[in-house]
Amino acid sequence: MSKRPCWKFSICVYIVTLFSLFSGYPLKHALADEGSLSLSGLLQFRYDMRYLSDNEGEDHKLHQIADITIRRNEWEHFKFTLAGDMIEDIDSEDDDQADRTRTIHDTWDSSIHGYLYVCQAEIYELANLNLNYARFGRQYVSHELTPTHLDGLNILFDLNLFGKKITPFVYAGLPVCLYEEGNYWDGTEIGGGVHIHLDGSTKITLEYQFIEEDIDMVGSYAESGKNRYEQSALAIRRSFFHKGYGYISLFLLDNSPTQVTTRFSVLFDRLDLDIDASYLYQFEEISKTPTTSVYTGLTGPIKPHHNISLDITKGVYKDSVWVSGGTEWRLLDFGEEESEFNHSYNREYLALIIEDLFVKGLSVFLQADFWQVMDSDNKDRISSSGWEIAYNKPQTINIAIGSFYSLYSYDYFKNTDEKTDVDTFYSDLRYYIQPGLYLDARYQLDRYDIDDHRFIATIGLEM
Repeated sequence: MSKRPCWKFSICVYIVTLFSLFSGYPLKHALADEGSLSLSGLLQFRYDMRYLSDNEGEDHKLHQIADITIRRNEWEHFKFTLAGDMIEDIDSEDDDQADRTRTIHDTWDSSIHGYLYVCQAEIYELANLNLNYARFGRQYVSHELTPTHLDGLNILFDLNLFGKKITPFVYAGLPVCLYEEGNYWDGTEIGGGVHIHLDGSTKITLEYQFIEEDIDMVGSYAESGKNRYEQSALAIRRSFFHKGYGYISLFLLDNSPTQVTTRFSVLFDRLDLDIDASYLYQFEEISKTPTTSVYTGLTGPIKPHHNISLDITKGVYKDSVWVSGGTEWRLLDFGEEESEFNHSYNREYLALIIEDLFVKGLSVFLQADFWQVMDSDNKDRISSSGWEIAYNKPQTINIAIGSFYSLYSYDYFKNTDEKTDVDTFYSDLRYYIQPGLYLDARYQLDRYDIDDHRFIATIGLEM
């Protein structure tokens, strides 16, 4: 069976053609003509090669990325966005669906062997209608609940009621099926809520979402036969100390609490001190979730657990030397047994960051990590270190080499098996041919049970 021609599905070609047709001028002319269109964003074309040392062979892919916003200058309140991520295997047969590397934030469209996650038109900042924005098309919707991909409508208003700023929002459409083919056209997703600004420092968010979908869809309650469910969230955010805030949220699935999340962040400019702390508690095991949450479909049930983190960064010398340290604890709830993707552990780290070392643009990053594996013996302690040396001359050249260690590592979609004790070595190079146009090269070696080699070459255009 013949291989599918990759050039037929080039997102970059689509963007250039669309822009030229929309403007009525060749691309070069349109970019230069202030009376035509203004275009901003990023185009990338990437070659990705991977080789495994266990005789599994090689994997070759072409990866195309576009994130483009188009505005016609005389339309002050309208813009069009097309952002996509397309991957084409150049060493597999037409019907070979199994070995395509997939990235964690993209949506699946089997008809073009690719991914398209935003294609939307937006009307924005219409003061006479109190309209903040109205978005139409395939889009990424994120207010308080788990972000969702949606083919539909998303509207947010700015209102003043009783002396308070109120921003109600509503969205509705077809939930986009992630990563797997499915009849998502039978699905319906409706959500809405409100951001209430009590004063200049406090914001309350209420959100409710209703989803009805085909019971055979991946990511739904396929095993239980349930095809209707509700999600809701309550969040409170409070600013303080000029550059600090506190945040707490509660999430519910089908009227049952699933998790609570808190976060605290503060920056003391005079002390060059930045403190971040967070706490998450998941109440119940989550084995099936809405189609907007894909991780459980890949990794199996997520056990109830606590996750606590604290990070502190302190500037110590003339805005060029920083020391950072912190800790993270992930503890399975009482009585839960460890399994792949579900572990109890804690980690402490200490890092040193130095910029403009000897010459301007040369930086060094050093980090030491101390892991405690909370297994049945509670004895496993692992010490590791990471480092990076980088040189950056803006719009000219960027070079970096480094290494780091991962206690647990997962390669979603290519191989969802868990990897442990992974040492990673990498080198990066970016060279600007001219301002905005660059070439990237990256080599990465992951060493665990086998050696995993990866080389990536990219040509990109920033606009």
